[in-house]
Amino acid sequence: MEQHPATPSSADQPITVLVHAAPRFWPFVLTGAVLGALIGAIIGFLGEPSMDYTVGSAIGFFAMFCAGLGIGLGALAFVIIDRVTSRKTTQKLAVPLAGDTTSEQQG
Repeated sequence: MEQHPATPSSADQPITVLVHAAPRFWPFVLTGAVLGALIGAIIGFLGEPSMDYTVGSAIGFFAMFCAGLGIGLGALAFVIIDRVTSRKTTQKLAVPLAGDTTSEQQG
């Protein structure tokens, strides 16, 4: 099966490619998790004390709950930013180098 249908038959011909800057997924998710956990820990620490639960368990509960929400919001932010940046796709002309043999080895 052909992986690159736009690849010309001759290795000396330029190739037209579509280029866009794509964000990375994991920094968005990890940032959402860390910020959510911090917000949850603050909520657990500043909340009304309970006779049933210790302050540590309340902090842990709210930190984990808010970290999960932060992961979801980080992933949503990634999807939105990825859609916005994918609309700004440009066409570029890629010219193979004289000593480049990778296209011959793939075919």
